[in-house]
Amino acid sequence: MSAQVTLFHHGTAPNPPKVAILLEELGVSYNLIKKEFGDGPDGVKHPDFLAINPNGRVPALIDHTNNDKIVWESGAILLYVAEQFDKSGTFNGKNLDEKAIVWQWLIFQVSGHGPMQGQVNYFKFVHPVKDLDQSVYDRFKNETYRVYGVLEKQLEKQEWIALDRFTIAGLRVAHFGDLTLDGFPHLKAYFDKISKLPSVEAAYKKLIAAAH
Repeated sequence: MSAQVTLFHHGTAPNPPKVAILLEELGVSYNLIKKEFGDGPDGVKHPDFLAINPNGRVPALIDHTNNDKIVWESGAILLYVAEQFDKSGTFNGKNLDEKAIVWQWLIFQVSGHGPMQGQVNYFKFVHPVKDLDQSVYDRFKNETYRVYGVLEKQLEKQEWIALDRFTIAGLRVAHFGDLTLDGFPHLKAYFDKISKLPSVEAAYKKLIAAAH
């Protein structure tokens, strides 16, 4: 049987796993296509892929159940997949009030957490801070820790980031670079809990296999 969707990814880079985890949770079958950096034949900057995602980034998704509908940007993909394949509203909210809570935490992560964490990673591994004023790196590191603090306070009050269950707002909390979760015990516990979920383990297993 043909897969319901195709997901373009780059191994376990932060955003594609969120989509794969949701697909696993919903039992949606998917093909994985790995894209490389750059403008080579398999690159995200090649014209063939830019026709799918003009921003030249992963993830991107093609929904074969809906006339090969293309969706790109991780937040938009999560919202689309939840609307298309989760009619119960479990992952995106069952009414407008629930949806508003899920959306605000999702957008907080894709607009604040993700970009700040990404800059920390860039200045740690791609453009070493020794070539810059230390304040440049510290700016992004401190802002990422501030975001961790917001999530920590939320998880002090409830088990999940949004609502009373696993939703698209809490599929994965990125943590990499030289940052530590020391001082954020609830966030660390959440990170550990998420990593042990069957859907998360299955998604990463497939992404790792597809990356080789």
